[in-house]
Amino acid sequence: MARLNFRDGRCFLDDQPFYIASGDIHYFRIYPGGLERRLKYMKAFGLTTVQTYVPWNLHEPEKGKFNFEGLADLEGFLKLIVKYDLKCLLRPSPYICSEWDKGGLPYWLSKERLPLRCSDQRFLAHIDDYYKVLCEKFVPYLSTNGGPIIAVAVENEYGSFGNDEKYLLALADMLVKYGVDVPLYTADGHEAKMLKYGPLDNVWAGVDYRLESKRAITALNKRQPSMPPLIAEYWSGRAIHWGEGYFKRNVAEVADAYQQALINDGLVNFYMFAGGTNFGFMNGANYGVSFGKGGTPIKYIQISTSYDCDALLNEQGIPTPKYFECRKKLFQYLNKPEPPMPEIDYKTQIPNSVKIEKRADLFDNLDLFDSQKSVLPLCFEDMNQDYGFCLYRTVVSGCGGKCTLKIPHPRDRVDVFVNNKFLGSVMRGRENSPIVIDCEKDKHYKIELLVENCGRINFGQRIDELKGLPNGVFLDYVRLHNWENISIPFSSLSGFNYKAIDKKDGPALYKATFKAEVGIDTFIDMSSFCKGFVFVNGYNLGRYWNIGPQYSLYIPGELLKSVNQVEIFEQYSIPQDLTVSFTDHQLLTQK
Repeated sequence: MARLNFRDGRCFLDDQPFYIASGDIHYFRIYPGGLERRLKYMKAFGLTTVQTYVPWNLHEPEKGKFNFEGLADLEGFLKLIVKYDLKCLLRPSPYICSEWDKGGLPYWLSKERLPLRCSDQRFLAHIDDYYKVLCEKFVPYLSTNGGPIIAVAVENEYGSFGNDEKYLLALADMLVKYGVDVPLYTADGHEAKMLKYGPLDNVWAGVDYRLESKRAITALNKRQPSMPPLIAEYWSGRAIHWGEGYFKRNVAEVADAYQQALINDGLVNFYMFAGGTNFGFMNGANYGVSFGKGGTPIKYIQISTSYDCDALLNEQGIPTPKYFECRKKLFQYLNKPEPPMPEIDYKTQIPNSVKIEKRADLFDNLDLFDSQKSVLPLCFEDMNQDYGFCLYRTVVSGCGGKCTLKIPHPRDRVDVFVNNKFLGSVMRGRENSPIVIDCEKDKHYKIELLVENCGRINFGQRIDELKGLPNGVFLDYVRLHNWENISIPFSSLSGFNYKAIDKKDGPALYKATFKAEVGIDTFIDMSSFCKGFVFVNGYNLGRYWNIGPQYSLYIPGELLKSVNQVEIFEQYSIPQDLTVSFTDHQLLTQK
């Protein structure tokens, strides 16, 4: 069957010319049932190819336990690609970045304190175990087997991380060992050092960039002059950080840079072509300066739930003005008339507002969760916990006088309770007010620290961080020992004991029911709440936070029933009128 090959700077599937015009759609960011809408608009745009990452941590959430259902239905996505007569660039590399938790690396790797993204034999053995299962899923869909996959990625932006060529060669060898016989490729930034350490000889190299088309393609051609220049990621937008404005790139600038890439023979992949959602707790985080804010402190900044990314198709999969401008550029370059667009028959709904009906206090339901004793606080990973929260509890005897509770470098956010009273929060990367305890001599103080894993870092050298309180807890200079560690992953909300509402501050779960039209998208408006996450019909929509810029959560229509249950975990306080409201669009405050 067809195999991608290259001659005279052009692509062929066997002897037939094939033009790669591509865009990223991530099956793991689209609720099941919503992919076809995105693929329909991709086809109408004129693209020929879909690119997608494959997140290891979604497919092997625990060592040896594999998942290929729901959001993880890779084969279902590949079948849809066939249905729409598209090809696929598949990126199954262990690391994906993608503003996804830990860059796609499973949390459980950190339990072993392994060096990551290198030729350490223990790390490679885990990858080999994973690839043996994963390749069985996608190898039947290679173009050489009659499927849509025309090329497979070895690694992602390795030139920005390390120089271990043995590691890259080992990954390539594994893919070949398990049946991959289509061309391999890499993707890196266009700086010289990135193109030195990221690509492999005799493997197709691609570049990633924002708007600098000519410079990036020139650098790539210098590195690999005999191959067609692959733009693996043309960053037509960017991800959203909590606490920063939603930044939208100038449409004309994006379209012009796209045109420049085309006329310089670039085979362009839009990243992202279709935005999506970081459902559940799968958002990643960055460690660096704020987007577009030179001179800001280097700090931990978590990614929002929305992965709209100012993409050509927005979070709910509808064409934006950028889509139409770039579509014109593609058909101008192809010297073809721009065909009519299919009808955009999308609609949303605004269900009636409802009142919160019941409340389940977190502290009253701790017996639902596993608990361990330790001298020093345990990290999440050491408790076999992936996401969510952990409550750390200890009792101290007062020494007399005021003492400051110190939590050096927490990971990531800590709500402090002393003798059941909330005293404040400590957040990494933020200015935090001192937490002072007036320690009456010999009086016992129960200290409880509710620690939230806000998202693992997805890029750079901190991808091996542990979550929890890895640097301990102190009263002034005295280290606190003898802890109870209560693991609260919130993988489901079953078993919570809901009662009548007797208070309106948290941390607690709140429950309500609402009516909706089945199959029609909506958004839950969280602008009057503080911080937490939302489940609808047992499905985790993701996090909300009143620092913005995101103030609502997307509810795919495929998730909705005629009568629906919403459960909100609010860490601080709910609206006084107990109202839960909805809107027909994503509430994102622009920069």
